[in-house]
Amino acid sequence: MAQEAAEAKINALSAELKLLRKGLGIQAKTLPGVVGEHLREVCGVDEEDAPGTVRGKVVETLRRLIEKLPESHRETARIVLGFGTGANERYTQRLELLGTGADRNVRTMQRRADDVIYLIAEAAYGAPSPYGGSVVSQDGPWHTSALAVRLTLTGAAAAEVFETRRVVSHVAGLADVEHAISLARPASTAGQPDLSGLGIDVVAGGEVHSVRMVSSTRVAFSLRPPQPLDAGDEHEFFFRIRVDALPAPFYCCTPEFPCESFDLNVRFDRRKPPLRVWRIDGELSKDAQDPLPARKPLFLDNAGEVRTGFHDLRPARSYGVGWQPAS
Repeated sequence: MAQEAAEAKINALSAELKLLRKGLGIQAKTLPGVVGEHLREVCGVDEEDAPGTVRGKVVETLRRLIEKLPESHRETARIVLGFGTGANERYTQRLELLGTGADRNVRTMQRRADDVIYLIAEAAYGAPSPYGGSVVSQDGPWHTSALAVRLTLTGAAAAEVFETRRVVSHVAGLADVEHAISLARPASTAGQPDLSGLGIDVVAGGEVHSVRMVSSTRVAFSLRPPQPLDAGDEHEFFFRIRVDALPAPFYCCTPEFPCESFDLNVRFDRRKPPLRVWRIDGELSKDAQDPLPARKPLFLDNAGEVRTGFHDLRPARSYGVGWQPAS
């Protein structure tokens, strides 16, 4: 019953968003008057709000929800709702524009538009409005609002990871954000750990320090922003990690603290593509590398890449991509 009720709310909000996208979308003068009951609730619209306030809340909430979608859907969502399009471009014209860019006909783009509207509605009930409603758990000193990872397999097992992570502080004076990765084998069996095969470089947003072994296969390190963060402050780190070998043929995010969204792109060696690829979605960490459970398949594009996204990641659960290497 709970599942049916949640589905009904998502479908109702989808219907309201389809009305809003008509004509000029969010740029329409009539927008404050066509905001439905469910959308008003999601956006935190009050009865006494002036039309300009209603517009501001709706536009900002939709902007935040679009950012929670997988990157491959965001541009479609923006065009469908009228973000960044011409002032007089109506819905059908925007669909034609989108269809030209993706080499699709308008009927196909209509189906894609419906799909992305549903994804926005789905995200709305798992993500809070900045103007009210539920909030991300405040357990822990910080949480991740957005994580984007680009993983490139550069050899038989070697890999290069580019990670962009936006964190939100829950405390005053947050000076360090703790991070950790798993290695394929112990970096050292005795004495001082040998981390020569591991490269961690911050490209932007701060510095790395205190690199250390916390187990025989797990390396922890600290990310330090340019200045301490106050409660509610957001900060983005962009860094690169190079490893000689992955622990197993999979890559996962297993957050210690809540993570609102995770976008993962994996680029395989086109000379030896994997036999199959699958999505790992909220599994126990000990089950993440097990290739036997039935999972949603993923397929390589012409560049040898797969992309997938996740929302509202739960701590201590694993989210990512697994694959069966070529023989």
